[in-house]
Amino acid sequence: MPKEKKQLSKALKTFYGVGDLGFNWMTNIETYYFAFFLTNVAKFPMALVTMIQTIGSVVDAALSWVYGIMINKMKPLKWGRYRSWLAVLPWVVPFLYLLQYRAFGAGMGAALIIIFGTISSHIAWNIPYVANMAMVNVAGETADDRNALSSVRTLWTYVARMTYSYVGPGCVAFFTAKLSEQNAYAATAFAMGVVMAVLYFTHFVLFKGYEETGEEEIARLQREAQARKESNQKTAGIGAAIASNPQILGVLISYMFYMMYSFCYSAFVVYYGQYVAMDAGFMTRFLLFSNVTGVIGSVVSRKVAQKMSAKGTYQLAMICIAVLYFGAYVMRNTPTVVIVLMSIAGFFAAFVVAMTIPMLANCAIYSEWKTGVNCTGAVMGFLNVPIKIAVISRGVLISAVLTITGFDASIAVEEASAAVKNGIAVGFAVIPAILIVIGLVVVTVGYHIKDADVEKYSADIKARKTA
Repeated sequence: MPKEKKQLSKALKTFYGVGDLGFNWMTNIETYYFAFFLTNVAKFPMALVTMIQTIGSVVDAALSWVYGIMINKMKPLKWGRYRSWLAVLPWVVPFLYLLQYRAFGAGMGAALIIIFGTISSHIAWNIPYVANMAMVNVAGETADDRNALSSVRTLWTYVARMTYSYVGPGCVAFFTAKLSEQNAYAATAFAMGVVMAVLYFTHFVLFKGYEETGEEEIARLQREAQARKESNQKTAGIGAAIASNPQILGVLISYMFYMMYSFCYSAFVVYYGQYVAMDAGFMTRFLLFSNVTGVIGSVVSRKVAQKMSAKGTYQLAMICIAVLYFGAYVMRNTPTVVIVLMSIAGFFAAFVVAMTIPMLANCAIYSEWKTGVNCTGAVMGFLNVPIKIAVISRGVLISAVLTITGFDASIAVEEASAAVKNGIAVGFAVIPAILIVIGLVVVTVGYHIKDADVEKYSADIKARKTA
């Protein structure tokens, strides 16, 4: 008999997400320092730098959809199908991640070691990352439970963004002083990997008792298989379970446009600060205020979802973001107003992030109700795919906008034409707003699961497992 789900503990509703804080600190080392390490510290020729980054990115993107399916197909480990991965793999990450920043010369052999470190560390951290998201569905028995967990996770993600500017550069400076610049980045990667592993283990502890152990799940699956055999009932596969619910695709495509919006404005903020605001401190203030409002939004999102449902909250946020960004373009020549409008948009952006996982959890529950197959890991694992696609699109969007406007980096900022400034403002505000509108349309048309219905699906699934 499966365990009765217990109520979410106060500790879980407060500290679920600290692992994501560590995860974001760790991955931001790559975001901000990897290219610099390859060119300025390891001193690889540009052709080799391009090869290292391209191979790592392509393999990472190609594998992004595999992890959740793998977790669902494998035999569950000792502490549960998902929870176990929070304790098993994160401890391996620091040792693999440091290889990504360890240059044994500047030739092909050294490049291959870095590529190995890049690919292997990403595999080792993506599996627990997917399992961590899946635990929202495992531990959350009601829509409000899932919204609560996702909201507090979003809160810790925004805290990570706010604090990284001190933590990341601080670690690099500390290890540079102690170990030299040549070793500082590997030491920082290792240290951040350890922090991530410790904080993911905190999640492992917090989730104790919310999931079947591996032994309990195996026994239940054997009973269910025997019952199906006796009744000649066929079993659907994970692929069929996912295909039975195209609404999964609706959520993922909408989230892809949200991520494209996020990467687009983030890439153009530095250009806007220099060429339109003509203020070197614009980017710092913008990031600070937009992340502060994001923290507040992550707290408020659950309360809004209690009134409007996950989808309603998501749609409200998308509408507000689009309106605010179009408004920012209208006020593009008044940087202070732009910061205010976009910071308010940051408040609503936290709603989108917080509600995406509950909506995917609803999709997984619906699929299991319809087919009898638990595909939670696979569904959550697919969330990596929109992010990878958005990363690729970022470069295309930036290059296209700058090319069309006639941008030339050799021209002094003060001499930039009105067309260039307007083009930058379009890339910073209008294109992100359009991407959000597209995402809003997709989720409106492509996702129709009601939170109230999910409660019925969950009750039916529970009844089947206890039968």
